[in-house]
Amino acid sequence: MHHHVLPTLRVWVRTRGPKANLSWRITQNNLIFPTHLPKMIDLDWKSNMVSSNKSPKLSLPPIPTLQPPLHQNDITTASSEVCAAYDNYLRLPQLRNLWASKAFPDWPIEPILKPALHALEITFRFLATVLSDPRPYSNKREWARRVESLATAQVQVIAMLCEDEEQNPETRGNAPVTDINGMITRSYSEGSLLPRLATWHKSKGAAQRILSTVECEMMRCPYTLGLGEPNIAGKPILRYDDVCRPSEIHKLETTPYDHVGNYENRTLHATQQIAEAWARAARGLLERVVESVEKKNLEKAASECYAVERIWKVLAEVEDVCVMMDPDDFLRLKKQVGMRWWKETVAFCFRSKEVVEITKACRDLRHKVPEILEVEVDPKGGPGMMEAAMKVYAGKRSGFEKVLVLQGMQAIEVAMKRFFYGYKQVVAVLMGSSETNANSLTQIFLQPTYFPTLDAAKTFLSYYWENNQNLIFS
Repeated sequence: MHHHVLPTLRVWVRTRGPKANLSWRITQNNLIFPTHLPKMIDLDWKSNMVSSNKSPKLSLPPIPTLQPPLHQNDITTASSEVCAAYDNYLRLPQLRNLWASKAFPDWPIEPILKPALHALEITFRFLATVLSDPRPYSNKREWARRVESLATAQVQVIAMLCEDEEQNPETRGNAPVTDINGMITRSYSEGSLLPRLATWHKSKGAAQRILSTVECEMMRCPYTLGLGEPNIAGKPILRYDDVCRPSEIHKLETTPYDHVGNYENRTLHATQQIAEAWARAARGLLERVVESVEKKNLEKAASECYAVERIWKVLAEVEDVCVMMDPDDFLRLKKQVGMRWWKETVAFCFRSKEVVEITKACRDLRHKVPEILEVEVDPKGGPGMMEAAMKVYAGKRSGFEKVLVLQGMQAIEVAMKRFFYGYKQVVAVLMGSSETNANSLTQIFLQPTYFPTLDAAKTFLSYYWENNQNLIFS
């Protein structure tokens, strides 16, 4: 029987026993699997081996470079008119001005932490909004649970950012804090909504649980946020009102469509403002990842990668909250605000310039793999990068930082693709499956891995260990 010939890889296992020759095929999805097994292969050769002090070796001949079929222009924003309308609806020009302002030049994390704190403050306002909903058919209990969960997830990421910054000797001690000198055990922000929510009977329970989360999550940090959490350790408090400027954030609550009288307008506005703020924070972190890799500070780059991964998970939780919106009210709002423009086929999330930018930046992290592995890309498609990756994975005692940052980059890819898959399902729930036909959205989570070299290295490393624990690399 004749078959279509595909590019093959041949893996030779040299042993004292019979020699096994396995032919492997690369499919379009970069999956590698055996296409032929010799009939006479002796699978019990280990029991017949002559004892020897020499370890058998696994050598890999040159293989074709594994490249996913990606197009550089496959992720684009919507038309300029649609993006401008989206920005105007969310008051993004004013928010971007706040994000770009620097009140503390000696505090490197301010451009990242400021939008994160803005998102948290908007979440506090969102909690007040859902608990004030006058509609009798609104499930306020479940709404409150979801918004509280969203706030908790954000506090965890903020604490992670603060802790990592204080662990870095170059940036430690630069946070703008106020020392309370052990005179009081409780402190409050004057501008934040959270202390006030802790006194309102409808939100008291949720707000107090959020305050307890702040206390617990900031435990490993030398200061706390100063939102009214019980500061039992008497640590210095962050100058929250100076960093976040909550009064400026709450001025941006209004939308151009407040006159339509649709309560879901507030929900949509709040959730998308939260998402935009976190996307801005992720953008700053991704820039730091690239900088850390270039400076060979791989452990720091790994921490930043995992922070980006957590932000993608927060973005997914933001979109999950939208499932609670009333279908009829939301679809009326879709018409009232002109959400679907004529002949506009791009996915709704690509109206966000920030989301498009961080998606591209996450994908482009693959270009840093050769620099991390300290090898040059072979223009002829040689196996140098894959072999270097295998050695890094197998010999991690001397280069574990490389493993950490490579795993962190792949964790970002997983979280990002999971976000877009979940986003498509949320859109289907809210507006029907006819609104999920954007090919650009589907292509993202159906694409092969952005890191084919690492994928191939793990595939062969798995084969390596499954065949003989005593094998060594040649």
